[in-house]
Amino acid sequence: MRSLFLRNEIAFRRRSPRGTRMKFLSAALALLLLPAGVSSGQDATAARVSLFKPGMIRALILSGENNHDWRTTTPFLRTLLLNTGRFDVRVNEEPAGMTAETLAPYDVVILNYNGPRLGRVAEKALEQFVRSGKGLVGVHGANWAFSGLVVLGDQHRPTGIMEPAWPEYKSMIGGVWSDQPPASGHAPRHKFLVKILDPKDPITAGVASPFEADDELYHNMHMAPNVHVLATAYDDPANKPGPPPPSAPGVAAAKFPHLDMNPTGKDEPILWTVRYGKGRTFYTALGHDVKAMELPGFATTFVRGAEWAATGMVK
Repeated sequence: MRSLFLRNEIAFRRRSPRGTRMKFLSAALALLLLPAGVSSGQDATAARVSLFKPGMIRALILSGENNHDWRTTTPFLRTLLLNTGRFDVRVNEEPAGMTAETLAPYDVVILNYNGPRLGRVAEKALEQFVRSGKGLVGVHGANWAFSGLVVLGDQHRPTGIMEPAWPEYKSMIGGVWSDQPPASGHAPRHKFLVKILDPKDPITAGVASPFEADDELYHNMHMAPNVHVLATAYDDPANKPGPPPPSAPGVAAAKFPHLDMNPTGKDEPILWTVRYGKGRTFYTALGHDVKAMELPGFATTFVRGAEWAATGMVK
């Protein structure tokens, strides 16, 4: 192709004024360089979409850091989604590197993560992803993340990493942990019943109520005003408080937040949804570990919630 261009350009140069020749040369060079250029954003996204199974909901699980056992729960969540036959799933264990291009092919992002902040680029990309009409799902400890509390490592070990809260995250996820009155917390893990409040919602329609959970029952979550609570559980005062949070060498005690580990004697929100821009969030406070995730109530509401967040409906 290059030799053909040169022959045509030489012939054109012999019979054309200099100004016209220069315009021709510039246009021809641009055409030659076009195949090597970067495709448009839409073309690049379409190309990546073609790598997924046709007709499936494209889901991205963010993982890699959690004070819960993400190494076992993340594969289990992936399996739950794949077993429905409606999802194609990828996992990102380094979410701090995300960009808008990373997220573009996906329909829903699932957070099994509560590590350090993601960085300005990644956080803005996730905000825009949801706001534009896509979905977000938070699982259990995902609402500890980005709330200004100490980052916890494996086995709930305080790391000493303290970062400012990500203010927009609370609006997206719907409710977060806080050490401000009333301080958030949970009593000892135990079996309890989850009561459906909205049986007409696509996520909870047809789900047996109440259903059993074997989990930590979070209480005093600091809720955003735009939350629609789907299900609650009674935080029974008979469930005796657990031991104080563990300390870690080299971590100042003042950095570990004041948490309330006493049952509240109230119905606490367990499942909820949020509308964020044109997008949708589903959050479940259930899912402490694989044992908790294996129960039918968790599995059913999780996969339904992910489908609703991605598409706005549940088939």
